[in-house]
Amino acid sequence: MPADARPTPRGLLAGRFVASSANAFLPFFGLAGEPARLLWLRRNARAEGLAAIVLDRVLYNTSNGLLLFGGAVVAFGATQLPGKIAAFAAAAAFAMLFVPLLGLFLVIRFGIGQRAQAVVRRMLGAEYSEHGFGEKIDARLLALVRGPRRPLVLGVVMHVLGRATIAVEVYLGLVFLGTPFTLADAAVLAAVPIGLSLVFSSIPSQIGVQEGGQAFAAAALGLPPIIGVTLVLLQRFRQLAYAALVPLLLREARPVEDGLDAPGASGHVAHPEP
Repeated sequence: MPADARPTPRGLLAGRFVASSANAFLPFFGLAGEPARLLWLRRNARAEGLAAIVLDRVLYNTSNGLLLFGGAVVAFGATQLPGKIAAFAAAAAFAMLFVPLLGLFLVIRFGIGQRAQAVVRRMLGAEYSEHGFGEKIDARLLALVRGPRRPLVLGVVMHVLGRATIAVEVYLGLVFLGTPFTLADAAVLAAVPIGLSLVFSSIPSQIGVQEGGQAFAAAALGLPPIIGVTLVLLQRFRQLAYAALVPLLLREARPVEDGLDAPGASGHVAHPEP
């Protein structure tokens, strides 16, 4: 987003926490919480914000595809997993790379603005989408895609690094549980939720699916199935901790009003109208 339209660092962090928590608990392909990030933007910057969110989700899924493909390579060359499972993971990775790019092309070709405007109005209220809001989204999204490539590449890199922290989380969980494992085992177990999200992302937080998938993967790697289930439960504790912060963050949601404080200012402005 342009510098004068970005949220403050605090607003950016708060919006990401709120959106991630909502995505985990709402059954809409991990996207339902994203409009909440608009609460920390100026009213006249929300069309640009929504266009940035659309592109951000495309970059996020692209990074997931790259990491899943890496997990498939590790599974095939360094574990005892059947080759068919590794091949399925590789196919899912290519789908995660191809489908978001195809979706972005279709969005640009046929427009998403009017549909996005309807979603924002339904979730946040009519005051969050002014006249011409949809057309502004389409125009801004086109400008982002046709603009410099460096921000897009950096976006993928940042998402890859973010998802890589999940691999570290799995590694530390396995250490904490005290079971013998290899780095390849940790890499595969970290990739399993990514592969499952391709098919089961409509299930809130993939309840039950992740537990079963990780138990199956752990058993296939020669680890006790309960290890896979326990890893998922440890990660769910993190989700619950994030969710506990949401009410506090929403109470402090203070979008900058048009023509007043710029991003990076104190942020102490009036609350939005109810």
